[in-house]
Amino acid sequence: MRPVIFTAGLGDVIRTCYLTRSLQHLEEAASPVPVVVASHNPFSMELFRFHRNATQFVLYDLGHKYQELLGKLTAREINEEICRFAGVDHASLVRGPADPGYWPTFDAPDNVASSGHIVFQPFAGNNGYRGLPSGLTERIVPVLREQPCPVFLVTRNYLRGTAGPGALHGDEDAHQWAGGNITVLDSLSTPATLNLVKSSRAVVGSFSSLVQAAWFEDKPVATFYPANCRDACGDPPSPYAFGMKRADCLGRTFSEADVNELRTFLARWH
Repeated sequence: MRPVIFTAGLGDVIRTCYLTRSLQHLEEAASPVPVVVASHNPFSMELFRFHRNATQFVLYDLGHKYQELLGKLTAREINEEICRFAGVDHASLVRGPADPGYWPTFDAPDNVASSGHIVFQPFAGNNGYRGLPSGLTERIVPVLREQPCPVFLVTRNYLRGTAGPGALHGDEDAHQWAGGNITVLDSLSTPATLNLVKSSRAVVGSFSSLVQAAWFEDKPVATFYPANCRDACGDPPSPYAFGMKRADCLGRTFSEADVNELRTFLARWH
């Protein structure tokens, strides 16, 4: 079977699942297929390890190689070098969009039995950039406590090699906000997290990977980001901000964030 490749951050892997034929190819695999995963987020691998067809996958976990090449080569050159390193034929990679009518499904051993909830992700893997400032999170949490539905705050820490020895992928400790209708989930698998987005009524938080998933699933999104966030604030915004102009999206810089506006926004999506 022809190989597939998933590279970069979790948001990029999610985009590949929704926008290309790669995941559909894996669902259809009837013989061993090389699956190259070169993501700096190690939890991206869970999308493939837990897949119902995983017995047909030859998994290559090459996140370390991606980090080694990042900033030295273009995206295409990185993919070519990673394939060469893995002994996979880059020219034969599955390409192009999925078939009409196809939609990704995600297999997980730890799905949360819930619907109509809000997913809250205050972190984006970087304390100094896209993750919400703690003061803003403190202002958002009371609004979420008012909601007549469960709120799941999702976060996961991991070591990130390029940040230096032993450095955390941000310091994503959210247990101080647990209680009432807010449940903190700090070890939910990646596919279960995406399924939590699928069954939600809205997603709130930083300009993160889950915002990508929420837009693909046509969920209302309230997202906040720094004023120098190139993806959200560029002219024009990048493809990562493809849902920003939708009527069911509230996008504001950190300094523009208004909790009363958020409260009104969420009231529209019961």
